[in-house]
Amino acid sequence: MYLRDLPKTRKMTVFAGVLLALLLGALDQTIVGPAIPTIVKELSGMQQLAWVFTIYSLTSTIAIPLVGKLSDLYGRKWFYIGGISIFMFGSVLCGAAGSDTFMTLFEPLGLSAMTQLIIARGIQGVGGGTMMANGMAVVGDLFDPRERGKYQGFTGAIFALSSVVGPAVGGWLTDIASWRWIFYVNLPLGFLALGVLWYAMPKPEHGQEHSVDWWGALALVAGLVPLLLALNWGGSVYPWTSETIMGLMVFAGFMTFVFIWRERRASEPIVDIDLFKDRSFSASMLVLFFSGVGMFGSIVFLPLFMQTVQGASAASSGSLLIPMMISMVAGSILCGQLISRTGHYKVLGVIGLAIATLGMLLLSRLQVDTTRLTVVIDMILVGGGIGVTMPLFAIALQGQFPTRIGEVTAAVQFFRSIGGTVGVALLGGVMNAAFAKQFGELITRQAEKFGAASGRLSSLAEDPSLLLNEGALQKLAASLPPGSGRLMSTFIVDMKIALSSAIAETFLIGAVMTALAFVAMLFVKEVPLLSRPKLDTAEAIATELGIEESVVPPGR
Repeated sequence: MYLRDLPKTRKMTVFAGVLLALLLGALDQTIVGPAIPTIVKELSGMQQLAWVFTIYSLTSTIAIPLVGKLSDLYGRKWFYIGGISIFMFGSVLCGAAGSDTFMTLFEPLGLSAMTQLIIARGIQGVGGGTMMANGMAVVGDLFDPRERGKYQGFTGAIFALSSVVGPAVGGWLTDIASWRWIFYVNLPLGFLALGVLWYAMPKPEHGQEHSVDWWGALALVAGLVPLLLALNWGGSVYPWTSETIMGLMVFAGFMTFVFIWRERRASEPIVDIDLFKDRSFSASMLVLFFSGVGMFGSIVFLPLFMQTVQGASAASSGSLLIPMMISMVAGSILCGQLISRTGHYKVLGVIGLAIATLGMLLLSRLQVDTTRLTVVIDMILVGGGIGVTMPLFAIALQGQFPTRIGEVTAAVQFFRSIGGTVGVALLGGVMNAAFAKQFGELITRQAEKFGAASGRLSSLAEDPSLLLNEGALQKLAASLPPGSGRLMSTFIVDMKIALSSAIAETFLIGAVMTALAFVAMLFVKEVPLLSRPKLDTAEAIATELGIEESVVPPGR
């Protein structure tokens, strides 16, 4: 039985399970942040800290296109249930990392507590990517194209909501219990999602045998891993022009070429390159990539601006983006409802990207004296524009390719994820370079006043977050010549001006990227969303003749 043919009550039960699983995965991406200082304090391994996030991004991004294709071939149920189970298993391992039992167990291997956590996060990422690849695809299976907008809007709202709730819950659990509970809390929610989906989702039908393009999968992994490593390490661990980063980029490019060559020859490719011959599909991927670079790559610097430049409390950083997230939720739900009512989506994408570009341009004017109200208004514009685009492309491409829902939905998630990863790395490098240049000019101007002590101020260029550390500032001030207090205060103000200018530059580039996404959106050809999708020839004949569904390739 296809999911779309289920009774209404059972459909909504499956949808509830999907939302639970999406919430499970989305929360994990935001709940960890507030607990990091405590984790580092207990497990040590500060130099390995970036890997706690990097490894999850690596494994989840790799899993998305593979699982999207495999679930199209063999059905969604067992992949979805398997993904949740792997995610929960990884959560248990994360929570137990560094415990006495684990330290004894891994002692022969010589794995440190932080290494244990990193490995466990990698396992979590495989489960998380599997869940994300299946979540929106199941929504496409459940509802007709015209209905999907209403429900895809809620899935977009889940991601926005988790951005607000996650940091608050993470901080609360860490304070009152232990950082380990930010992982253990996944278990009750996971068991609930497992129970609902196990009961409500029908067993997938099995038709003809399929050949899985494992060589293509291997080439994809071999291309993605060095690319994501280069993007995460570039400008932080290694200079962008270092042999390590350049070598990773070259190897990633070579393996990407091998992957494309292989996919053109595979009988059932992981990613069908012919999809890119379709103008709407190619344009949609460009929109997702550019908007991911521009929007998700730059909004990560808003908390840095509001804390470091405007003096907002670091403890309240989780609530700084609430206005933007609320507008994102509203935009996602509103877009879904409008698509369901009208059947049109292109004009919504054009309007949403135009609003987001305007918001980014306004944020590029950030200065030290910019009022909090002005920042909030600009954030709301960006959030609303992002929200409108979140459910749109999954709905559009699922309607256009009704028998390849998993594949095209995975492509949506994949290009958005890659865009965000590229954006954080690219715009982070832009900010660091712009700040270093302005800071160097500031030091040059102040060198005579501070004398030999001016060299000690260079530590602020390496870590602007020291502006939030009163103890570090006092220690730095004490190392300066007597009577430098007023001079130091003036220097801090000038430094905040330099930092705000550097952050504003990232928003300007983000606005350019979002504008490119707007242009690409103009080339998306709108395909009418029907009450029922147009079936492919084999399926249409089988349906017309009343042939049993099991003989039809299980595309859904």
